[in-house]
Amino acid sequence: MEMKDANFDLSLKHQSLYAGCEVQEVAGRLALMTPVKEAINIVGRNANKLVDELVADGVEEITLTGAMAVWAYLAVFHIVVHRFRRVYYDDGKANGKVLIAAH
Repeated sequence: MEMKDANFDLSLKHQSLYAGCEVQEVAGRLALMTPVKEAINIVGRNANKLVDELVADGVEEITLTGAMAVWAYLAVFHIVVHRFRRVYYDDGKANGKVLIAAH
């Protein structure tokens, strides 16, 4: 039986993850304008809700992806690490999907 998996985009394009944060386009790229000390709590709350939905849908493996600062990856990893059987990282380059945690 194949495990259900999902990608979790941490880029600023993921509007549900950054809901409540100020994101602006600057010189053609999205930029987070909310201070990190405030944004990390907002992102954490939003990620918890999104992860709850994925778990309820039967997702067992998750791949973290998307261009974003390390603090966002650390905050989301903290939320997902014990909720999924496997956590992967995919930087979108030739390395492909890399296993980060397995339970």
